Amino acid sequence: MVKVTNISDRTHWRRLPSGAVLQWDAGQTRDVESKRLLEEVSGQACFKITDTVGKAKVGGGVKTHVKGSKPRGRPSKPKAKKEEVKGLKKAKKGKAD
Repeated sequence: MVKVTNISDRTHWRRLPSGAVLQWDAGQTRDVESKRLLEEVSGQACFKITDTVGKAKVGGGVKTHVKGSKPRGRPSKPKAKKEEVKGLKKAKKGKAD
């Protein structure tokens, strides 16, 4: 994959092999993977081709033990507690004589 820059002051359109159309505005840079499109563009003076695009010197690793962000906004209300309804007490029967 290489970067192709339109160095002219006009907008250019190019058709990809898949049928999609690329539009390059004046001074715009695009990443190009198609070999056919690169061959077509490399012969024209209005395009500048730069080095490959890659992940060189990208890093930093995976951050571990990082404190999470605080939630913003109004805190939620506490949930209402349900009161248990006790059943009716049974009447005590007296001793039989």
